[in-house]
Amino acid sequence: MKELSATFLAVLIVLLLIAFGTEATKLLAMAVEGKLPASVVLQVLFLKIPAALEILLPLVALISVLLVFGRMYQDQEMVVLQSCGISSGYFKKLVAWFFIPLVIFTAWITLYVTPWSYQTERELIREAQEISPVAGLIPGKFNVLPNAAGVLYAKTIDAKGGMKGVWIQYGDEEIPWVLVAEKGRFIQQQNQIILRLESGWSYRGLGSDTDELQVQTFSRFESVLPALSIAAAKPSKFEAATSELWHSDHLQDQATLQWRLVTPVGLLVFGLLGLKLSKSNPREGRFAKLFVALVAYIVYNQLLVYGQDLMKEGAWPNWIGLWPIPALYLVWALWQKTIPMPEVSALQRKGLSFGGSSK
Repeated sequence: MKELSATFLAVLIVLLLIAFGTEATKLLAMAVEGKLPASVVLQVLFLKIPAALEILLPLVALISVLLVFGRMYQDQEMVVLQSCGISSGYFKKLVAWFFIPLVIFTAWITLYVTPWSYQTERELIREAQEISPVAGLIPGKFNVLPNAAGVLYAKTIDAKGGMKGVWIQYGDEEIPWVLVAEKGRFIQQQNQIILRLESGWSYRGLGSDTDELQVQTFSRFESVLPALSIAAAKPSKFEAATSELWHSDHLQDQATLQWRLVTPVGLLVFGLLGLKLSKSNPREGRFAKLFVALVAYIVYNQLLVYGQDLMKEGAWPNWIGLWPIPALYLVWALWQKTIPMPEVSALQRKGLSFGGSSK
């Protein structure tokens, strides 16, 4: 139990670092492009942990059991234990008792924590964008404004949102509106975003098919820009509470519910499968079956995704769900080949009973 706990924790940390290294790179790229406020990158990264644990925990269970018992087989410890009368069923019970609390913990994450994390992530991004409309704007670059309302260029943008050397193209494509100003700033008042410019020029109809061109100069310009208001993001299907999915008759909701129910079971299934695959022959390497284990994990996830798609299309009955997939893997993990005993003739039994040799 001690070796299994330490290995499980070590593998989990390593896989989380690998997964979140890639995820952090994506979030930083989105922040550089102005699609995500830089102030919430770290918080969004932490909110992605529950969803990542759903995918990583079965793999962690498989690798940790494979490493621990694979070492015991290589060091001949398992051979000695089995020769002393400890059967393979004892180790199966040991692995099962180790992973049952983790299955309950994973079920709590899948059924409750993950939907909350998706909802909190969406609200966090929305609040950050509302608090600072220019949080995602990059100085010295042509930035596409929210909702494709136009294009803005600012030579410099300070920490408080003040802009210098402002050029903004706003309006429809038929009659574009170009504003040029020395200074500018976005102001939020009563759930409205106001653009305030100082000392500039206004060009309306520049580059349009019409011959009308309106040029005006201004010392101060203010305009309510409703199109720049951050549109409320639609709730994701992953945000729905488990209780709502349970009472829903929609095929997509039922498929999502089946995914949440089956995911924790995979932890126990792959723990037992790792025990089966850890057995190696004397001249096999310690990691001889690691490739087989990874392929089995990938096929398992692909089958779950494919089964979920079939349920969404109505091609697979909801009352069966995704349960045949972990059941099939569980049979593979628990199935043990029995070695038939050689037949002994009556004459051999007589010779053996007297301690002699039969010829």
